[in-house]
Amino acid sequence: MEKPGRPSFRELLPLHSNRVLPLWGEALLAFVAIAAGVLAWQARSREQALAARLAARERGGHFLGESPEPAEILKHAYTAAAAILPVTCFDLYRIDPEGKVDEVWTLSPGEAGELEPALDPASPLLASPVDARRIRDLSATETERSFAPRDLLAGGPVRRLRLPLFSGDRLVAHLDLASSEPIDEEKKSEIRALLGPLTVSLHASRNWRVAVTDELSGLASRRYFEARLAEEWARRDRYETPLSIACFDLDRFKAVNDTMGHAAGDLVLRRFGVIIGSVVRASDLACRFGGEEFAMLFPNTAAASARIVVERIRRALERNRFETDGRDFWVTVSAGVADATATEGLDPSKLLARADQALYAAKAGGRNRVRIWTERVGRDAAATTGRPPAVRPEGT
Repeated sequence: MEKPGRPSFRELLPLHSNRVLPLWGEALLAFVAIAAGVLAWQARSREQALAARLAARERGGHFLGESPEPAEILKHAYTAAAAILPVTCFDLYRIDPEGKVDEVWTLSPGEAGELEPALDPASPLLASPVDARRIRDLSATETERSFAPRDLLAGGPVRRLRLPLFSGDRLVAHLDLASSEPIDEEKKSEIRALLGPLTVSLHASRNWRVAVTDELSGLASRRYFEARLAEEWARRDRYETPLSIACFDLDRFKAVNDTMGHAAGDLVLRRFGVIIGSVVRASDLACRFGGEEFAMLFPNTAAASARIVVERIRRALERNRFETDGRDFWVTVSAGVADATATEGLDPSKLLARADQALYAAKAGGRNRVRIWTERVGRDAAATTGRPPAVRPEGT
């Protein structure tokens, strides 16, 4: 017999059923909402991929955007690819006319922490020969599985592509792309649709680079440096941000040419260009000013911070060993840094002259050192030379 005041199981059943049914209904509604969200996400992904392709077409079928710099081009291309697939690898290998790798771009964390393509100057693949026919043949096969990681079983889903970029009949680059999800035929077609705009952009970028690059050092030309200096000066005036310039001069470079030959001098210039290029930030600009003189532009950077980068360059060259005709030799560099942090009566040419005065002080102080411009440095330079030391005696 049931205890009084305690409902029986039969009496509880309707109440229990009334509670369970709304819970199942809520679960069903939640499932429908999740499914609808997934479908909406897939639709948005397709819309983003389409928007990326349309944006490329609106820019004239390229990824140039506002800059012909390869970094900006590849950033646009990576963004478009990431709208199609969850990209985990986006490596681009640029090929020179001799069929060798001359640039390697890989994904690296950017200033905001997000992944973006960046130049890898230390890649072991640089200068390695490329079999264009093999890349073309394998890329035209059904799967490109031969480029997949070893842990993927044969016959498994495609998650990696190697895609060739041709200008006419010449292979100019190839793109290695990987996804965390299988790449079906529809996604593969969407990725391939980006290759044409990317090829056009990189071709235009190379032509632009030839026009603004010093052939020997691989750095920017003096004309392009002066144009960028004018732009950064206007930005400094507008936002009152610091701007620094560094001037470099290879110590006793004339003696290198006289004793080792001009081929050795060219080797030094090329190697120094590589050293500077390996430490320059995306926002900075390095150029060969002429002869053995170089300059660097540091936007939004005070002289003390710029000096840290310049000192790193000086030490790297100091440790570098050169060899020609079985003889070893070493070269050092002197540098001067100046900045414009206040709204004083300066112009770009005066700032450049200050950096040059600081360089002269580094030479006078024993070479192989870095000096920052101060008013005393400027007075000493003027007293020593009797003129702004924009031109120093040859071979110093």
